[in-house]
Amino acid sequence: MMNLYKLLAALVACIILTGGAKAQNDYSIDMNTAHAPYLLSGHLKLGSNRAPDGRTLDANSLYFIKNGKPWFPVMGEIHYSHYPKQKWEESILKMKAAGIDVIASYVLWIHHEEEKGDFEWKGNKDLRLFAELCKKHGIFFFARIGPWCHGEVRNGGLPDWLIRLGKDKIRKNNREYLAEVQRFYQQIGEQLNGLYFKDGGSVIGVQIENEYRFNNPAGLEHMLTLKRMARDEGIDVPFYTATGWPGSDQKQDELIPVWGGYPEAPWSSSVTKLAPSENYLFSNLRSDPAIGSDLLGQHQTHEEYTGYRYPYATAEMGAGNQVTYHRRPIIEPDDVTSLSYVKTGAGANLMGYYMFHGGSNPIGKLSTMQESRATKYPNDYPIINYDFQSPLGEWGQLRNSYKGFKTIHTFLNEFGDRLVEYYPTFPEKTPSGASDNSVLRFAVRSKDEEGFVFVSNFQRHVKMKDFDNVQFSLKSSGQTFSFPKEPIRIKAGIQAIFPFNMRIESVNIKYATTQPFCKIEGSIPLYVFFAPEGLRPEYLLSNDGIKEVNSKTGKVVKDGDGVFVADMRPGASEITEVLLRNGKKFRILTLAADQIQNAWKGTIGGVQHLFISEHELSFPGEELIIHSEGNTDIRFSVYPKLRTISAPNELVRSADGVFETYAFKLSETSIKIPVREITDILSYKTKSESDLPWDDRDSLVNNIGKSGPLYQTNLSPSPEARYYEFSLPPGRVDLNELFLKIYYTGDTGAAYLNGQLVADDFNSGLPMTIGLSRFLTDKPQKMVLQIMPFRIDNKIYLEDDVAQRLKRGVGAKIVSFEVVPKYEMTLTVSP
Repeated sequence: MMNLYKLLAALVACIILTGGAKAQNDYSIDMNTAHAPYLLSGHLKLGSNRAPDGRTLDANSLYFIKNGKPWFPVMGEIHYSHYPKQKWEESILKMKAAGIDVIASYVLWIHHEEEKGDFEWKGNKDLRLFAELCKKHGIFFFARIGPWCHGEVRNGGLPDWLIRLGKDKIRKNNREYLAEVQRFYQQIGEQLNGLYFKDGGSVIGVQIENEYRFNNPAGLEHMLTLKRMARDEGIDVPFYTATGWPGSDQKQDELIPVWGGYPEAPWSSSVTKLAPSENYLFSNLRSDPAIGSDLLGQHQTHEEYTGYRYPYATAEMGAGNQVTYHRRPIIEPDDVTSLSYVKTGAGANLMGYYMFHGGSNPIGKLSTMQESRATKYPNDYPIINYDFQSPLGEWGQLRNSYKGFKTIHTFLNEFGDRLVEYYPTFPEKTPSGASDNSVLRFAVRSKDEEGFVFVSNFQRHVKMKDFDNVQFSLKSSGQTFSFPKEPIRIKAGIQAIFPFNMRIESVNIKYATTQPFCKIEGSIPLYVFFAPEGLRPEYLLSNDGIKEVNSKTGKVVKDGDGVFVADMRPGASEITEVLLRNGKKFRILTLAADQIQNAWKGTIGGVQHLFISEHELSFPGEELIIHSEGNTDIRFSVYPKLRTISAPNELVRSADGVFETYAFKLSETSIKIPVREITDILSYKTKSESDLPWDDRDSLVNNIGKSGPLYQTNLSPSPEARYYEFSLPPGRVDLNELFLKIYYTGDTGAAYLNGQLVADDFNSGLPMTIGLSRFLTDKPQKMVLQIMPFRIDNKIYLEDDVAQRLKRGVGAKIVSFEVVPKYEMTLTVSP
């Protein structure tokens, strides 16, 4: 019996001892399989790519090039004609502060020529001014000129009068259709004349068409015809792109294919929870098969890229998702930021987001402008709301996803020049599918022994688990390099980038369990890293060139492997100083995960600074702009410290580690908006104003038997609706914005001023938010809110908890509301 006990004990010991080895094997990657792609240069037929001051833009088959150096562009979409002109500059600065260095926008034909021959390029449609503002703030502009755009816009952006040519003529090399396109392109060319990169302007790219099949001779010829027509009208840019799906021709050299992937598919005909998306897996999947499926059906994606002739670029990574009437998902920050980690880790060399900034559909002279079933689409969208649950919303409000995007974008801005030359490798052991949570999701991008490990332990609508005893084993050139020294725990939801053999200054960081964030230039360079939630920060530095290493809170150990720095407490004081044998030095600051969410790199007066603040910051050049939603206690920390700073009230200074902290208090603004339920709505229509065009999503007006949304562009009675009057105050010039947030039960909310629709909402469980600043005048006004109830027979997808709360026999009513002021201050500072 004793021998049996000994045998069992030996077996248990063996299992324990081999468990670690098995765990290492589970996290191994053979980088030898990542063969460098055959690099093609000079083959792409691009436009003029040299600015008058000598700056250049180019691309090879692997990456984009700026001024002769590798470049990782970060592109975010905002539609200028969906947003008020007076707010454009503020939005451009917010996007820039989030790490966006290229802004894209559709040029929606129906917005500019609703009536044939009557072009409009003023007000919110001033394309030229928008491009000029991009240049003013050092942002490139990418015009997506269609002519067909989609964008959830009526007819995909084509005017009604053009649609009357007939389906057999449009979007083809038809003489009559192309003649009209030529006129449109001519107008765009004139608007952007002198603003192209070759002129020293901001316009660096053009997307031709959208979601168009050019995997056949006729389709390709049509796309190339459109490109020639654009160039004939002076639209001469360094980069021409086209959507890579469905099945675009991969052998031409005229257009760079761009890809995408969304967290959800609100355009799907399904009204139940969708299967987990493969977009969240590290793989060769470059395009979400569901994109465009509402019009084109499911389409195959390319998974073999041998001989690929273009940099892997995206233009429609979902930074959110718009709701449709029948499908109303709620998008959380991890739902979208994790896609950036996955696609970048899988080899993407341009991250382009749709939409990074939401907006509002205008109502035209002849019709509403949203996509609907009336225009032969399978989806009904809100008439006005195009919020998209974006990092920056319909009213410019900043969502939590903005801060997550800012974290990875700052990394790409700072270190993307080396990343673009690294190519991806995937582990042998990968998840069996999107629902598989038993395998850690990671990939490596590397070249010549150096690179980054990308981790994304996240999947929308799948409960992920923690992974213990994680050590990555990287095989290369017949050797295996494993890190970290002690296994770590990767918690559920973690998205992270770990460097290995990363050179900063003249020192090699053999590995770190922290993520690089940015570099702050100065007499002593400061490199900023952060520890993802739950991870112990540690660094292994090579001995070469190092004289001494000191850590403020950590332990420094020298051994045969190098200099090991561990046991640190991430925060504003956690400085590791590296003194080199040549007398130079640099510093590494290791922040905590919650601090990095509030970290901002900004340049003021030509000097780089690192800020930490929970408020919204932007950096127009010589000033610091702060926006604060509802909070009058203003506080920010900055490194290096500012020499002088102006503040509206008494300024309190203090030290916080390497940072100097500034705090002051604003005068609080209290605005009350009385509300009451009403039954008679006829008096709220201003008789002197003409009606807006009625929405034509079907021929019946407010018929309770129809299946779509019931509200209309003009305030009209419906027997099932409930109506509320909000008494709006006169405009406040001392506020950046005044948000009205309405929590309600019911199907839809529609807000009216003078009887005309100004805001709407398909209830998804989130509050209906209205930015009031664009509507307030010097006199008080009455806003009417119409709420329609859910109908029992309507099939609508809602998130599980929302469905239980909203659809279980609850009528239409306001549950609560709040009025939230958004403060703005511009501080004059001296670095």
